[in-house]
Amino acid sequence: MKNLKLIYIYFLSGVLFLITAGAFYSTENSNLTPAFASIGFAIISISLVFYSRYRSCKNQNKT
Repeated sequence: MKNLKLIYIYFLSGVLFLITAGAFYSTENSNLTPAFASIGFAIISISLVFYSRYRSCKNQNKT
């Protein structure tokens, strides 16, 4: 990913999954909580990898 805005949107979608997991945890249908939480953490970790690769490519282009 070369566009920083897309990386931020991807990260925020992971945060949205975590918020949804918290909302499901407070209801009686809490068996969906682990699924939404794991999806959210996976999306956040992938977006952090994209961000670190974006920064490393940007630093290499400066030199």
